[in-house]
Amino acid sequence: MENKTDIHANGGVNQIMPHATHAEQHIHYHNGDEGGAVSHCAKTLVILGAGADAAAGLPASSQLIPGIVEWLETDIGKAVDDALRKQLKRLTFRFDKFVDDAIDRLAKDLDRERDTICRNVREELEHNPGLEDSHRKMGSLIVRIFQKITDVKNGAAIDEETEELIREVTGLEPTDHTIIDFTKLNYTDTFKTIITHILRSSLHDSANPILRHVYKNLLDIEQLLAQYFYGFFTNKQGQIKTYLYIAWTLWAYLIHRENNLNLDLDSQTVYNQLRGKDNLQVVTFNYTTLAAEASPSALYFNGNLTDYVDIENKNDLHIDDIHALDLPAFFRERLPQEMSLEGDRIAIPVPSFMPPLKLKPVISDRYITVWYRTSEAIRRAERILILGHSLHAAESFFCDMVRSNRRAEIILIDRDLETVCRNLCNTLQLSPGRYTTLTVQGHPARKYDNRITVVQADLNDIDLRPWLRNQSENQG
Repeated sequence: MENKTDIHANGGVNQIMPHATHAEQHIHYHNGDEGGAVSHCAKTLVILGAGADAAAGLPASSQLIPGIVEWLETDIGKAVDDALRKQLKRLTFRFDKFVDDAIDRLAKDLDRERDTICRNVREELEHNPGLEDSHRKMGSLIVRIFQKITDVKNGAAIDEETEELIREVTGLEPTDHTIIDFTKLNYTDTFKTIITHILRSSLHDSANPILRHVYKNLLDIEQLLAQYFYGFFTNKQGQIKTYLYIAWTLWAYLIHRENNLNLDLDSQTVYNQLRGKDNLQVVTFNYTTLAAEASPSALYFNGNLTDYVDIENKNDLHIDDIHALDLPAFFRERLPQEMSLEGDRIAIPVPSFMPPLKLKPVISDRYITVWYRTSEAIRRAERILILGHSLHAAESFFCDMVRSNRRAEIILIDRDLETVCRNLCNTLQLSPGRYTTLTVQGHPARKYDNRITVVQADLNDIDLRPWLRNQSENQG
């Protein structure tokens, strides 16, 4: 018996058409602008991470805070900063001060990050044969300096045998774990100068394969957003204002960078290779419009630059053309009309960015639909191509979706082979030591579980066509 019952959501905006075949069904969104209509028959799924935007010439995630600090010194940056501070009264946060404080904190309190940095740098030295001599010397210096601190602290520890001797010889019960109070020791000026040099160098040399292991522990704007996002749950006005400032400044900076991006449509960037391919589904973790321009059906998993949300009144807002946007005018004239933090009317518009929280808050019902569609696309996929996304633990919500498809071929391309393979094995519950080494298009690669291939390469150096074709075309 034919089922003629429509299923409606959101007042009939989202509908599953009752007479459509499985391959013809489309999901329609508010105003029709959330990814358009996507065929359910796409068997290839492309996941885009920050590496895809970086390969196109935009700043990598680790470059965002240093880039924002420099941009805020420009005329446009100063105008945006001034307009935001007039709106967010008594705001104390400053990006330049945050950078200085972060460097001071890490220089003074190395214990928390020292072992992680040292381990990652040592792995880079051991597994990256392409390191330049200057990179190896910098890596060796970091390992030697940090290891000496570790050796001193380990050597001062009171082990069980020493504790027993203390009891037997003196009759006293040891109350400390070491024979030195390290909280009262001071690093020399030489050491402080070395550490400060390394930390500051890491902020401005993001391509350095050694220093990237330092700055990724130092400045992470996504973690910064997550830290202050909790102010919305606790209703702490100071944290809310700081979040608004960070998020809107990041939004403005990304628009500025995208609008000044000179893309060569004949180059072999990821986005150019995706352009015009209607046999696949794209999911992006980037906020820029590059994914939508290359693939109009692209799903923006963590938000985008064209939408923002009044999270107080649950209203979705949209900017038609960010490329024609006058940023200083937007912050001087439009945003103050839409934002109200005090008085009878409260309105809190925020960019539709989703901080990497393990429990995803729903700041707009658009996310429910996007996440559902992403989950369905992953479930149906026969091939999943992951480009510039490391499957890091902060995106556990998404990683759980990927793990649920245990039959699809997975190809992951990233410059950081060791980190990506470690994250991949954690996500897919694979043994990290069970892989075969191989070469793909001249690049080092590993194969796991006879269906997963990880390629170490810059995305601009890879021809994606073998994986973007339909399975039948490859077989033919």
